[in-house]
Amino acid sequence: MRIRLELILIAAILLTTLSCASKSAADQMWMGDAAMKQGDWDQAVANYQKALAINPSMPDLNPRLATAYNNRGKSLIESKDYKPALDDLNKAANLNPLLAEAYNNRAWAYNGTGDYAAAIADLNKALELKYDPAAIQKGLAMVYNNQGRALVIKQLYDEAIQSLNYAVNLDPNLADAYSNRGWALDKMRDWDQAIVDLNRAIRLDPKLAFAYNNRGWAYYEKNLYDSALPDLNKAIELDPGMTEAYMNRGILYFLSDKKDLAAADFRKVPELTTDPVIVEQAKKNLAIATDGSGYILER
Repeated sequence: MRIRLELILIAAILLTTLSCASKSAADQMWMGDAAMKQGDWDQAVANYQKALAINPSMPDLNPRLATAYNNRGKSLIESKDYKPALDDLNKAANLNPLLAEAYNNRAWAYNGTGDYAAAIADLNKALELKYDPAAIQKGLAMVYNNQGRALVIKQLYDEAIQSLNYAVNLDPNLADAYSNRGWALDKMRDWDQAIVDLNRAIRLDPKLAFAYNNRGWAYYEKNLYDSALPDLNKAIELDPGMTEAYMNRGILYFLSDKKDLAAADFRKVPELTTDPVIVEQAKKNLAIATDGSGYILER
């Protein structure tokens, strides 16, 4: 009889312990939910993790924790903290593989780090999960545009054109994509087609300084100086910090025998950038413009 009483007592203690643990996990879940409503993602993650440690099998715990990681990741993207954002969004996608928003947000974290291929893959995954198809299509266009711009910088012009073609097909109103494709065509010396794209970019966004700069350079390459100068002036008006526009206008002034104006533009460039290559080019061009001899260094 004594043994039976002891066993009953032990069982009662175990049941009480389990009940307290369950209640504690439920409390942590409740506090996590409250933190989520207040936008306190760090606290929400902490509460859900405590609930997980107490009772890993609580219903709906993983999806809630996934949402907390997703929301914290999204807030980190807004702060441009892309690598910690990726850590959180990886956890969100692992905890809840059907959380489409996590793939969408992770795409923008990848975009921030320059991993455009991964960003495109995640946006396609979000699209597969039927997450806001119209927004995803525009998002894909923007990432393809960013990829294209990066490829132009790397001088991979054919690949850049391919990415930018995808961008304008997905979003025919994305001015920046036409501007970047015009830039790529400009670099490929296809100035007529570059001007077509840059005209389209400017029609879509009349304040796109980069498009005016590149169209001005395309006109310059076609020896249309009277058309080039207004575009370069407009680029500088819209973006007074655009070193490339000052350099281009300085070259145009020099070749139009306006050496004082050219020298003023070349002096302006080192005030706007510390890039040693650009600064050195501007100094050499200034020396040539000042003494009036030698060959100007084009971009």
